[in-house]
Amino acid sequence: MMGVDNINSVNQNGDLQKVMKLEMMTEIFKEALKDEDSFQIVMESLTKALSDSTGNIDLSKLSLDDGDLSKLGYGAGERLNNVYNSVKNDVKSGNSSIDEAVEKASRKYGVDENLIMAVIKQESGFNPQAKSSAGAMGLMQLMPGTASQMGVTNPYDVDQNVDGGTEYLKDMLNMFGNSKELALAAYNAGPGTLQSRGVENSSDIAKLPYETRNYVQKVMQYYG
Repeated sequence: MMGVDNINSVNQNGDLQKVMKLEMMTEIFKEALKDEDSFQIVMESLTKALSDSTGNIDLSKLSLDDGDLSKLGYGAGERLNNVYNSVKNDVKSGNSSIDEAVEKASRKYGVDENLIMAVIKQESGFNPQAKSSAGAMGLMQLMPGTASQMGVTNPYDVDQNVDGGTEYLKDMLNMFGNSKELALAAYNAGPGTLQSRGVENSSDIAKLPYETRNYVQKVMQYYG
């Protein structure tokens, strides 16, 4: 944190408040860096709010200028943008075939591309060969019955899995009034679980098992 001498050197006409805002943000980054997943969640949420239309950090949204950043060693925001860009790339799969499959499925079913990516990240960590102990398969962790229902003959095929998973996610969105939280809960636990537990709106998610509540929270954090 900043020493007393540094604080006293800051102009008192509002600059102190600006620098303290960034100081707090810096400490969040430092703490989150201890855990890759936490760092990514923090960066995705924070930088999405601060980025401009080109994807760069818009410091004016924090009422901070280059001088404020320099006081904290960020070099006029360049390092912050570099970190953001690296995280933003990590949010993508790093696999062009997955990115293309997601883009195609998003257009086909009208589901937000970022939501599909968030589901894949949580389900499989972008591993097309992932298989759970329960038998869920591929990028979007399709159960055999769901895969068959969606016409997926090879759940480890990137295009088939993403297409089938996105179609199923779209079905859940339609079933639950386009509520992302409820659709995600149904994707994880099955729509029958929501119905049997009387889950009718997002506030009712507390009625669901911890695994599903945690799932919804994580996907929504990745989604931003």
